[in-house]
Amino acid sequence: MKYMTNRSVIYATGLIALALLACKKEETGGAGAAASAAPTTSASAAPKASFEELAAKSQPLVLTPVAQSVGGKKVEAVQCKLPGAGLLAPSSSSVIRAIESVGDRMLIADHDGVIHGFKVSTAAGCELSVDASFGDGGKMKLPNKIEHLSKSSAGLVMAASGIFDTYAIVDGKKLFDCKATGHFEVEPGGKWGIAPWVNSTVEIADLSSDSCQRKDWVLQNLSDDAKRKGAFKMVNTSAVIGGKIFIGGIPAEKVDGREVRIVAIFDKAGKELGRFGSTGKDFGDDSFGWVHGLSACGPNVCAIDSNFRRLSVWSLDGKKFIGAVSLTKLFGAASGAAWINDISQAKDGSIWLSLGQNRAGGGVAEGAVFRVTGL
Repeated sequence: MKYMTNRSVIYATGLIALALLACKKEETGGAGAAASAAPTTSASAAPKASFEELAAKSQPLVLTPVAQSVGGKKVEAVQCKLPGAGLLAPSSSSVIRAIESVGDRMLIADHDGVIHGFKVSTAAGCELSVDASFGDGGKMKLPNKIEHLSKSSAGLVMAASGIFDTYAIVDGKKLFDCKATGHFEVEPGGKWGIAPWVNSTVEIADLSSDSCQRKDWVLQNLSDDAKRKGAFKMVNTSAVIGGKIFIGGIPAEKVDGREVRIVAIFDKAGKELGRFGSTGKDFGDDSFGWVHGLSACGPNVCAIDSNFRRLSVWSLDGKKFIGAVSLTKLFGAASGAAWINDISQAKDGSIWLSLGQNRAGGGVAEGAVFRVTGL
């Protein structure tokens, strides 16, 4: 009962206070009250410019490639001319999400995850023109945003959306959906592929003409120290070259208490065949700040590291480091500002790389594509 009495006293006190407040408002009513109730105004902030407005005012990048040397070979880059206004987005890291050279066609996944098909001409430098036979008038918008592209030797393209489905494409037309989760990498023969996704279980999938059958591979439960199977705690990129699976990422075992980045080579069954990438503290040319992309390049394998803006070349078995090249210098890009998005090998052996860099003034990033020879 005491508790109820105390609550009654508090309630009554509150009513009296409200009544006094009402009286006070009545006493100070009229013009003064109206004036005090009027909202105060201040100078309105200038409206924020839209991306389209920023893009219209921005100036295109001026990139001047400079030849470099790797393993005693002269490496040269030619920037490809893109149709119209080119590729623009708010972010340099996603203005071009993926590229893939497929026969005489170049595929580019843009910031919105839409795939663009281009015809390639290298008769006088490098020029990309819209391939209207690809998708819907040169573009293909799939149910989910595309983040990764991979091809077989015969032209099968696997377009992956990351945590959602992967789509099989041939001759600019979608064939089927594959439920493999991750950045799908198809082997050159087009019979199977590997699908890693960050720190999730890596999947492997067998492909037919109209479907895929997936299952867990040897790298499983990467994020769980207790349940993990395999050497990696995180996978950043992968490739299938010559029937071997290349995995770039962070191994679970630290070196001198430090996380390191390496590339490991496996057979299809999951047996590890070798590793490359220095794990020393000096971060030399043969080390990785991050492994962002892997591709065959001539008889070797190339790795791109966007953290260091560097491309390194290794023997196919990973036992020999051949050399490295500064991609900032090769492309004539701004030091520390360019982001190297992806790498692909064309049928003629040339290497294609994509770059994103902010235009002066900020807010607008421009995508550029380069054809690289000499590797």
